[in-house]
Amino acid sequence: MTSSFMVPGEPSADNQPLHLVISEQLKDKIESGHYGPGARLPSEFDLGEIFGVSRTTIRKAISNLIQQGLVRSQRGKGSFVSDRHKIHISISNPMTHFDLALQEQGYEGRIHSLNFQRVQASAEVAKTLLVPQGTSIYSQEKILYADNIPIALEIDYFPETIGAPLAEPLQQGFTYSTLKANGIHLTTGKVSLGSVPANYKLSEHLGIPLGMPLLVLDFVVYSGNRQPVSHGQVLSRSDWICYTSEIADLNSGDLRHTGL
Repeated sequence: MTSSFMVPGEPSADNQPLHLVISEQLKDKIESGHYGPGARLPSEFDLGEIFGVSRTTIRKAISNLIQQGLVRSQRGKGSFVSDRHKIHISISNPMTHFDLALQEQGYEGRIHSLNFQRVQASAEVAKTLLVPQGTSIYSQEKILYADNIPIALEIDYFPETIGAPLAEPLQQGFTYSTLKANGIHLTTGKVSLGSVPANYKLSEHLGIPLGMPLLVLDFVVYSGNRQPVSHGQVLSRSDWICYTSEIADLNSGDLRHTGL
Protein backbone atom coordinates (compact mmCIF):
# COMPACT_ATOMS: atom_id res chain seq x y z
CA MET A 1 0.00 0.00 0.00
CA THR A 2 2.86 2.37 0.72
CA SER A 3 3.88 2.54 -2.93
CA SER A 4 0.45 3.91 -3.94
CA PHE A 5 1.15 7.17 -2.13
CA MET A 6 3.88 9.76 -2.45
CA VAL A 7 5.33 10.13 1.04
CA PRO A 8 5.69 13.88 1.68
CA GLY A 9 8.92 15.36 2.90
CA GLU A 10 9.32 18.10 5.51
CA PRO A 11 8.56 20.76 4.43
CA SER A 12 6.38 19.97 1.38
CA ALA A 13 7.47 21.11 -2.04
CA ASP A 14 4.94 23.96 -2.22
CA ASN A 15 5.21 24.84 1.48
CA GLN A 16 1.77 23.43 2.25
CA PRO A 17 1.28 21.93 5.73
CA LEU A 18 1.78 18.16 5.74
CA HIS A 19 -1.82 17.42 6.69
CA LEU A 20 -3.03 19.28 3.57
CA VAL A 21 -0.57 17.40 1.34
CA ILE A 22 -1.82 14.11 2.79
CA SER A 23 -5.51 15.04 2.51
CA GLU A 24 -5.00 16.01 -1.15
CA GLN A 25 -3.43 12.61 -1.89
CA LEU A 26 -6.30 10.84 -0.15
CA LYS A 27 -8.78 13.04 -2.02
CA ASP A 28 -7.17 12.03 -5.33
CA LYS A 29 -7.59 8.36 -4.36
CA ILE A 30 -11.26 8.95 -3.55
CA GLU A 31 -12.01 10.87 -6.74
CA SER A 32 -10.19 8.30 -8.89
CA GLY A 33 -12.33 5.52 -7.42
CA HIS A 34 -9.48 3.80 -5.54
CA TYR A 35 -11.65 4.30 -2.44
CA GLY A 36 -15.27 4.05 -3.59
CA PRO A 37 -18.43 5.30 -1.85
CA GLY A 38 -18.77 3.61 1.54
CA ALA A 39 -15.20 2.30 1.52
CA ARG A 40 -13.27 2.41 4.78
CA LEU A 41 -10.01 4.36 4.72
CA PRO A 42 -6.91 2.85 6.35
CA SER A 43 -6.77 3.44 10.10
CA GLU A 44 -5.03 6.47 11.58
CA PHE A 45 -2.22 4.19 12.71
CA ASP A 46 -1.79 2.66 9.23
CA LEU A 47 -1.90 6.05 7.50
CA GLY A 48 0.67 7.36 9.98
CA GLU A 49 2.92 4.45 9.09
CA ILE A 50 2.39 4.98 5.36
CA PHE A 51 3.15 8.70 5.40
CA GLY A 52 5.66 8.64 8.25
CA VAL A 53 3.81 11.24 10.30
CA SER A 54 2.07 11.44 13.66
CA ARG A 55 -1.53 10.45 14.24
CA THR A 56 -2.24 14.10 15.04
CA THR A 57 -1.24 15.03 11.48
CA ILE A 58 -3.40 12.22 10.09
CA ARG A 59 -6.38 13.42 12.17
CA LYS A 60 -5.99 16.90 10.68
CA ALA A 61 -5.87 15.41 7.18
CA ILE A 62 -9.01 13.35 7.79
CA SER A 63 -10.73 16.38 9.34
CA ASN A 64 -10.03 18.34 6.17
CA LEU A 65 -11.67 15.59 4.09
CA ILE A 66 -14.68 15.61 6.43
CA GLN A 67 -15.02 19.38 6.01
CA GLN A 68 -15.05 18.87 2.24
CA GLY A 69 -17.84 16.34 2.56
CA LEU A 70 -15.70 13.55 1.11
CA VAL A 71 -15.42 11.46 4.27
CA ARG A 72 -17.59 10.70 7.29
CA SER A 73 -16.30 9.43 10.61
CA GLN A 74 -17.93 6.75 12.77
CA ARG A 75 -16.80 6.55 16.38
CA GLY A 76 -15.00 3.28 17.03
CA LYS A 77 -15.29 2.16 13.40
CA GLY A 78 -13.09 4.53 11.39
CA SER A 79 -13.45 6.90 8.45
CA PHE A 80 -15.55 6.08 5.39
CA VAL A 81 -15.93 7.65 1.96
CA SER A 82 -19.19 9.59 1.72
CA ASP A 83 -21.85 8.50 -0.73
CA ARG A 84 -23.00 11.81 -2.14
CA HIS A 85 -23.81 13.53 -5.42
CA LYS A 86 -23.18 17.06 -6.62
CA ILE A 87 -25.90 19.62 -6.01
CA HIS A 88 -27.39 20.83 -9.31
CA ILE A 89 -28.47 24.47 -9.46
CA SER A 90 -30.33 25.64 -12.55
CA ILE A 91 -29.26 28.92 -14.16
CA SER A 92 -32.04 28.66 -16.73
CA ASN A 93 -34.15 30.44 -14.13
CA PRO A 94 -32.13 33.20 -12.42
CA MET A 95 -34.70 33.29 -9.59
CA THR A 96 -33.90 29.71 -8.51
CA HIS A 97 -34.28 29.50 -4.74
CA PHE A 98 -31.04 27.96 -3.45
CA ASP A 99 -32.63 26.57 -0.31
CA LEU A 100 -35.44 24.89 -2.24
CA ALA A 101 -32.95 23.33 -4.67
CA LEU A 102 -31.04 21.89 -1.71
CA GLN A 103 -34.22 20.53 -0.14
CA GLU A 104 -35.36 18.91 -3.40
CA GLN A 105 -32.02 17.09 -3.65
CA GLY A 106 -32.11 15.75 -0.11
CA TYR A 107 -29.96 18.30 1.71
CA GLU A 108 -30.77 20.50 4.67
CA GLY A 109 -29.79 24.08 3.85
CA ARG A 110 -28.96 26.92 6.21
CA ILE A 111 -26.95 30.13 6.22
CA HIS A 112 -24.52 31.86 8.55
CA SER A 113 -24.38 35.63 8.13
CA LEU A 114 -20.81 36.91 8.47
CA ASN A 115 -21.68 40.59 8.23
CA PHE A 116 -24.51 42.91 7.26
CA GLN A 117 -23.67 46.57 7.02
CA ARG A 118 -24.50 49.92 5.49
CA VAL A 119 -21.89 50.99 2.93
CA GLN A 120 -21.43 53.45 0.09
CA ALA A 121 -22.11 52.05 -3.35
CA SER A 122 -19.05 51.64 -5.57
CA ALA A 123 -19.28 52.77 -9.19
CA GLU A 124 -19.91 49.22 -10.44
CA VAL A 125 -22.53 48.32 -7.82
CA ALA A 126 -24.25 51.72 -8.17
CA LYS A 127 -24.56 51.21 -11.93
CA THR A 128 -26.15 47.78 -11.45
CA LEU A 129 -28.54 48.90 -8.70
CA LEU A 130 -29.43 52.07 -10.65
CA VAL A 131 -28.40 54.45 -7.83
CA PRO A 132 -25.84 57.29 -7.78
CA GLN A 133 -22.28 56.32 -6.85
CA GLY A 134 -21.70 56.83 -3.12
CA THR A 135 -25.35 56.25 -2.25
CA SER A 136 -25.94 54.33 0.98
CA ILE A 137 -26.74 50.67 0.32
CA TYR A 138 -26.47 47.46 2.35
CA SER A 139 -23.94 44.70 1.82
CA GLN A 140 -23.94 41.20 3.24
CA GLU A 141 -21.62 38.19 3.28
CA LYS A 142 -22.95 34.80 4.30
CA ILE A 143 -21.93 31.16 4.14
CA LEU A 144 -24.36 28.65 2.62
CA TYR A 145 -24.46 25.17 4.13
CA ALA A 146 -25.73 21.78 2.94
CA ASP A 147 -26.04 19.27 5.80
CA ASN A 148 -23.61 21.41 7.86
CA ILE A 149 -21.00 21.42 5.05
CA PRO A 150 -20.02 24.96 3.89
CA ILE A 151 -20.60 24.90 0.12
CA ALA A 152 -20.60 28.57 -0.92
CA LEU A 153 -19.94 32.14 0.13
CA GLU A 154 -22.59 34.61 -1.01
CA ILE A 155 -22.00 38.35 -1.32
CA ASP A 156 -25.12 40.54 -1.70
CA TYR A 157 -25.83 44.22 -2.25
CA PHE A 158 -29.28 45.68 -1.56
CA PRO A 159 -30.75 49.14 -2.15
CA GLU A 160 -31.39 50.93 1.13
CA THR A 161 -35.15 50.54 0.59
CA ILE A 162 -34.64 46.77 0.79
CA GLY A 163 -31.72 46.41 3.19
CA ALA A 164 -32.96 48.71 5.95
CA PRO A 165 -36.42 47.18 6.61
CA LEU A 166 -35.26 43.59 5.98
CA ALA A 167 -31.96 43.68 7.89
CA GLU A 168 -33.01 41.08 10.46
CA PRO A 169 -34.66 38.46 8.18
CA LEU A 170 -31.89 38.73 5.56
CA GLN A 171 -29.38 37.74 8.24
CA GLN A 172 -31.38 34.64 9.08
CA GLY A 173 -32.44 33.17 5.73
CA PHE A 174 -31.62 32.58 2.08
CA THR A 175 -31.89 35.73 -0.01
CA TYR A 176 -34.60 34.95 -2.57
CA SER A 177 -36.86 33.10 -0.12
CA THR A 178 -36.52 35.94 2.39
CA LEU A 179 -37.43 38.55 -0.22
CA LYS A 180 -40.46 36.52 -1.32
CA ALA A 181 -41.60 35.95 2.27
CA ASN A 182 -41.56 39.71 2.80
CA GLY A 183 -43.74 40.54 -0.18
CA ILE A 184 -41.04 41.32 -2.76
CA HIS A 185 -41.93 39.61 -6.04
CA LEU A 186 -38.95 38.82 -8.25
CA THR A 187 -39.83 38.79 -11.96
CA THR A 188 -36.62 38.84 -14.01
CA GLY A 189 -32.91 38.38 -13.53
CA LYS A 190 -29.53 38.05 -15.19
CA VAL A 191 -26.66 35.70 -14.35
CA SER A 192 -23.15 35.02 -15.58
CA LEU A 193 -20.80 32.21 -14.62
CA GLY A 194 -17.03 32.27 -14.11
CA SER A 195 -14.36 30.83 -11.83
CA VAL A 196 -11.63 31.92 -9.40
CA PRO A 197 -9.09 30.09 -7.22
CA ALA A 198 -9.78 30.12 -3.49
CA ASN A 199 -7.85 32.79 -1.61
CA TYR A 200 -7.01 32.62 2.09
CA LYS A 201 -10.35 34.09 3.19
CA LEU A 202 -12.39 31.67 1.08
CA SER A 203 -10.17 28.79 2.15
CA GLU A 204 -10.88 29.55 5.80
CA HIS A 205 -14.64 30.08 5.41
CA LEU A 206 -15.29 27.06 3.19
CA GLY A 207 -12.72 24.67 4.69
CA ILE A 208 -10.95 24.08 1.37
CA PRO A 209 -7.32 24.20 0.20
CA LEU A 210 -5.84 27.43 -1.12
CA GLY A 211 -6.16 27.65 -4.89
CA MET A 212 -9.08 25.21 -5.16
CA PRO A 213 -11.29 26.19 -8.14
CA LEU A 214 -14.53 27.94 -7.20
CA LEU A 215 -17.50 28.61 -9.46
CA VAL A 216 -18.59 32.26 -9.42
CA LEU A 217 -22.23 33.06 -10.19
CA ASP A 218 -22.78 36.80 -10.69
CA PHE A 219 -26.42 37.83 -10.50
CA VAL A 220 -28.89 40.68 -10.43
CA VAL A 221 -32.64 40.23 -9.89
CA TYR A 222 -35.46 42.68 -10.48
CA SER A 223 -38.97 43.32 -9.19
CA GLY A 224 -42.02 43.88 -11.38
CA ASN A 225 -41.18 47.47 -12.23
CA ARG A 226 -37.71 46.46 -13.46
CA GLN A 227 -36.21 47.83 -10.27
CA PRO A 228 -33.01 46.05 -9.10
CA VAL A 229 -33.67 44.28 -5.81
CA SER A 230 -30.40 42.44 -5.20
CA HIS A 231 -27.01 42.19 -6.89
CA GLY A 232 -24.04 40.06 -5.98
CA GLN A 233 -22.24 36.78 -6.48
CA VAL A 234 -22.16 33.25 -5.11
CA LEU A 235 -18.70 31.67 -4.87
CA SER A 236 -19.40 27.94 -4.88
CA ARG A 237 -17.25 24.89 -4.21
CA SER A 238 -16.76 23.08 -7.51
CA ASP A 239 -16.58 19.74 -5.66
CA TRP A 240 -20.11 20.23 -4.35
CA ILE A 241 -22.06 22.35 -6.84
CA CYS A 242 -22.82 22.03 -10.54
CA TYR A 243 -24.68 24.79 -12.43
CA THR A 244 -26.96 23.55 -15.20
CA SER A 245 -29.05 25.03 -17.99
CA GLU A 246 -31.62 23.57 -20.34
CA ILE A 247 -32.38 24.50 -23.95
CA ALA A 248 -36.03 23.73 -24.61
CA ASP A 249 -35.95 23.75 -28.43
CA LEU A 250 -32.76 23.55 -30.49
CA ASN A 251 -34.75 24.35 -33.63
CA SER A 252 -35.78 27.79 -32.48
CA GLY A 253 -33.92 30.96 -31.68
CA ASP A 254 -30.38 32.02 -32.48
CA LEU A 255 -27.73 29.42 -31.54
CA ARG A 256 -24.77 31.35 -32.91
CA HIS A 257 -23.43 32.12 -29.43
CA THR A 258 -24.01 28.71 -27.83
CA GLY A 259 -21.00 26.98 -29.36
CA LEU A 260 -23.29 24.33 -30.91
